[in-house]
Amino acid sequence: MTNYWLCKASLMENIPQKNGTGKQMKQKTAKIISYLFIPPINLLGIFIILSNQIYIDDVLKLKTILIALIFGFILPISLFVYLRKKGKILNDDATEKGERTLPYIIGLGLAVNALILSFIFELHPLIIALWLSYIFTQIVMLIVNLFWKISAHLIGVGIPFAAMFFLFQTDALILLVIPILVGWARLTLKVHTPMQIITGFLLGALPTYYILNGAIKLL
Repeated sequence: MTNYWLCKASLMENIPQKNGTGKQMKQKTAKIISYLFIPPINLLGIFIILSNQIYIDDVLKLKTILIALIFGFILPISLFVYLRKKGKILNDDATEKGERTLPYIIGLGLAVNALILSFIFELHPLIIALWLSYIFTQIVMLIVNLFWKISAHLIGVGIPFAAMFFLFQTDALILLVIPILVGWARLTLKVHTPMQIITGFLLGALPTYYILNGAIKLL
């Protein structure tokens, strides 16, 4: 009988440990998803896909991808890392609303430069429209950030999703699994509320789809 109660006590002691391990695993998975789908990665990916869909000319394709690589990927990440090292941003999620203002301003400036270069190199109207979409969302994010925190991660997946839906229509709906996963990750990490996540996705997706549709009508 004594052995029975000793075994039961041992099992009860292990339950919190198992629960703690499960929670840690959940947090770790959420972190990995968040890092895999940071906005610069999504931006570069959608410009690569779009350029492959619309260009036969390899030179124009290369110009499009290089602009996205420099102004949408390398520079934003480099500047974010610099701000982290300088203590301007306290953690990788920039959980404080005020910390996001400067990265948003920098992102807006980089997108404007990318748009100007796209005009100079006479890139496809859809490429220009996509940069316009990024500029529009950056402006809205800056304004909203004055009084409310919105999910940049979900904006970052909302824009590519809308572009993919524009290109492939209902075949792209399977990609909804990405914003669902990213939304779950941001909720799990407790950096956003459900409303901030939903609003972020809609802010990225809806304007982008309509801007791309407007651009195609001009062709």
